[in-house]
Amino acid sequence: MHWSGKVFMGFVVIGAAAAIALSARTHQIRRSWHMSLSKERADYEAGVDVLRKARFFHESAQVDLANAKRGWGDYSDDVTVTVNVQNGNLQTRDQETAAVLAAAAAVNQQQQPIMVHGFLKNADGSVRFIGTFIQEGAAQGGVRTWKPTWKVRPADSVAAWGSGKWRLRTLIPAHQKTRFVNLEVLLTQGDQTSDDKGLDARIKGDVNLKADEQLRLRFSELMGENDDLAGLKGKLPDYMIDGLVRAIAAAEEERNQLIETVDVLRRDLKSNHDRANRLLKQNSDLERSLPGSTTGAAAVTRNASASPAARAARTVQK
Repeated sequence: MHWSGKVFMGFVVIGAAAAIALSARTHQIRRSWHMSLSKERADYEAGVDVLRKARFFHESAQVDLANAKRGWGDYSDDVTVTVNVQNGNLQTRDQETAAVLAAAAAVNQQQQPIMVHGFLKNADGSVRFIGTFIQEGAAQGGVRTWKPTWKVRPADSVAAWGSGKWRLRTLIPAHQKTRFVNLEVLLTQGDQTSDDKGLDARIKGDVNLKADEQLRLRFSELMGENDDLAGLKGKLPDYMIDGLVRAIAAAEEERNQLIETVDVLRRDLKSNHDRANRLLKQNSDLERSLPGSTTGAAAVTRNASASPAARAARTVQK
């Protein structure tokens, strides 16, 4: 074989070997690309599913946000409010409350008053609902006055309302407002109950005072020492000045003295009667000692027995 044929044969053998090596490498690369493509396709399908779910949740959240905003209406933020700590009235400037001005333009104030719902922004970023306020009178010089629609109580801490900026809303959801309306009803009932208890306490206090006064008068009636009658001594009966107890005690003492006096008189009468009887007996004995005097002595005895002194003596003996 010619040398050129050999050379070409060598090239053919080398090319065949290179083709076999390149074919194996190509098959390996193609297999690698196929596996990578399958993985990328699976990742894409998984990512599309995640994206579809995320988009669904995002759209749902937008709907919820729109529904949540629908009941709150427009609002004015970072409003500087002047607070009257005596009655809880607020004052705002129209240049800071564009939403309120828009609401005022849309509402006929002669038929329906303007109402705003106040939220106080705290220093820590939180927001606290204060309450609903109604415009009092017309705006003067771009300044509006708002009056609370509820009874301001000490627990509302009105003095702390001016410590931060306010957010004024033209609307709040009805179900949110119902909570505060129900709370206000409960507070009103509590105030009424407290007032009733206070009235009961005052009535009981008045009754106690009247009872104490009646007790004092009854005590004075019994024991005297009534300051109201101190200057009427001698003008009124003594029992009204000195008291019934002393009057009764004095009457009983006078009765006892009269009883003692009567007892002494009765004892004296009995003593005299006994002495009279002894004298009559002596007279009778002397008369019997005389002859012919029996009838006279009997008459004297009967007369002595019939005398008033004898009858009184017999009464004392009985």
